[in-house]
Amino acid sequence: MAGKKNKSNHKNASALNGRKSDVDVDDRLQAIILTDSYETKFMPLTATKPRCLLPLANVPLIEYTLEFLAKSGVDEVYLICSSHASQIDEYIANSKWNLPWSPFKVSTVMSPEARSVGDVMRDLDNRGTITGDFVLISGDVVTNVDFSKMFEFHKKMRSKDKDHISTMCLSRANQFHRTRSLEPACFVLDKDTSRCIYYEDLPTVGSNKKSCLDIDPELLENVDDFVLRNDLIDCRIDICTPHVPPIFQENFDYQTLRSDFVKGVISSDLLGKHIYAYITDEYAVRVESWQTYDTISQDFIGRWCYPLVLDSNMQEDQTYSYDSRHIYKEKDVVLAQSCKIGRNTAIGSGTKIGEATVIENCIIGRNCQIGENIKLSNSFIWDNSVINNNCTIEHSIIATGSEIGQNVTINDGCIIGFDVIIDSDMNIPKGTKISSTPVKYISGGLFDSNLSEDDESDYSDKIEDTEAIKATGLVGYNGVGFVYESDVSDDEDDMSETLKLSNTLAYQMEELCLSDESISSRTKRVKKKRTMSTNSMYTDFEGNDSEEEEEDFEKEGFATIERAIENNHDLDTAMLELNTLRMSMDVTYHEVRTVTVLAILQRVYHFIATQTLGAKEAVQKVFGQWGLLFKRQTFDTEEYIDLMNILLDKVVDQHFEKPDLVLFGALNSLYDNDVLEEDVIYKWWDEVSDDPRYEEAKRLTARWIEWLKTADEESSSEDEDDD
Repeated sequence: MAGKKNKSNHKNASALNGRKSDVDVDDRLQAIILTDSYETKFMPLTATKPRCLLPLANVPLIEYTLEFLAKSGVDEVYLICSSHASQIDEYIANSKWNLPWSPFKVSTVMSPEARSVGDVMRDLDNRGTITGDFVLISGDVVTNVDFSKMFEFHKKMRSKDKDHISTMCLSRANQFHRTRSLEPACFVLDKDTSRCIYYEDLPTVGSNKKSCLDIDPELLENVDDFVLRNDLIDCRIDICTPHVPPIFQENFDYQTLRSDFVKGVISSDLLGKHIYAYITDEYAVRVESWQTYDTISQDFIGRWCYPLVLDSNMQEDQTYSYDSRHIYKEKDVVLAQSCKIGRNTAIGSGTKIGEATVIENCIIGRNCQIGENIKLSNSFIWDNSVINNNCTIEHSIIATGSEIGQNVTINDGCIIGFDVIIDSDMNIPKGTKISSTPVKYISGGLFDSNLSEDDESDYSDKIEDTEAIKATGLVGYNGVGFVYESDVSDDEDDMSETLKLSNTLAYQMEELCLSDESISSRTKRVKKKRTMSTNSMYTDFEGNDSEEEEEDFEKEGFATIERAIENNHDLDTAMLELNTLRMSMDVTYHEVRTVTVLAILQRVYHFIATQTLGAKEAVQKVFGQWGLLFKRQTFDTEEYIDLMNILLDKVVDQHFEKPDLVLFGALNSLYDNDVLEEDVIYKWWDEVSDDPRYEEAKRLTARWIEWLKTADEESSSEDEDDD
């Protein structure tokens, strides 16, 4: 096989790549990719396929990590393979990364005994693989981070601190980012150097517990100022020195990367080593659960990871083109004349879609057969799937090779596994997981067993069988499928709350937000009224019940508007949901206006950041459609002034490149749509804050208001002349 031959040549003849052969081995930048998560969150699909080869937006997950490394100037890449190692080895052997002109030398390392990151590090130390600084990265990372800046930071810190051994990449996210909710953590950092002083895992939102940090005062010695951060997404991109694997070797109890290694190293007087955090505003996340799979897929289709986008066609045989409203199609897609393809949708080549079918917010793979009169929304249909007439599928995954009969309803959060067949006229309940063959599950909790995904096929002594009874009641008499039950029971303790959330695709209120006030210190203070910014830090307060209700409304109201914008709901529906929420939580219209402004500005920022629209066009588009909501939230002069003050404040908080253009565009759009009147605008302007931080944002608005007043005076003069 040609691929295997190339692989052998790669390992034994560096002359295949002239650029690499001239590099001294100690100067080579190496990368270690962890292809296994050593968890079971993607079962039952990972019973037959490794997580890193599952498709995200019709591209295998591992490709996103490899693309990042290709742009980072890495010289050698080692893929550490545990579960389904042969599948990964075959994929790499036949990929573009194994060709002579690949930007790096790639090798697969079989590590079947590894059960954790710690085991991998000890294995690498035994092999003597590491020759210098290396990138340690998960095989499920999606990012557009500029690695050169991170590497420069790493080298700068290392030159200043001889005890520096690792740099973590952490992505700053506002409190509404949905990937912050699962497995949250708090980082205590030296404010001047970003050295990590302390690390702590936090309770999940679903546990309803506040966390108290007990920090050894000795850790704060020689630290002038420090910050506590829980607004950071840990994307698991680390730059490590060669000292890291031996530390794992010397500390055999180190299993996990953060809660064991990072926490252990920075709190150890004996080791005396330091770890730094590189904080970026760029897009950097991990596909670590069904919720993050869903969120990151939407982000990727929405071009949040620009310039890494679907129409960049990462794989050589892809032919995606981009249309307005974030619609992507490959060549040879067949669409019936009466079908409707809505926004945020991707369709792979060879797929056929029948008459009267409506599709929105979906990613459909190659060679799928979608029948007539079908409703698909917020779902993922993988390659070679068949969906027959009159079906309704909502927010679910249909894996490769599955067939759905006629008149089938698949409800929110279902996972239909590889090659499952569902008979006609069936109704699949919310959150159901079905596999085509019986899948064994791990006995006991994740942290007790420390088994990787799919280890049950190789380590039968540590598992127990489920009852191998076909789920005829769900898939029908002519169907093929077995129900997969999660290994997390309903009566387990709080540790299982994370697993319960991450093991389901179904919508959860808990996943909407991790409040920046979910941590409290041992010192209680009176909480001041809080304003949200996109890089909000840890806050050291405990609020009373009414303040917690405001916090709940802030996250749920924001999610309501965001959902309405994403799904293009009508204004009546959006306002009805907001009013219902407002009355149930007993908050004022000020809070309603605030969350509406936040959600609308985030949408504007999204269009600008992804270069979908310029600043002016983005403001006109979003405020032109959704600014009309303010007509139903604002009822007198004082409330209109409050609305304009909120706009000014949040535009500044959002850190737009051109805040004056955004504020002026927003106010002008509201004026053109008769939401704002001249008299109210003038009164607001007379009373507007003279805080220097608003000066730049007010610049264009000042000229606009002057023009309005001049136009009014000229109009009045003309009226007097007519008289």
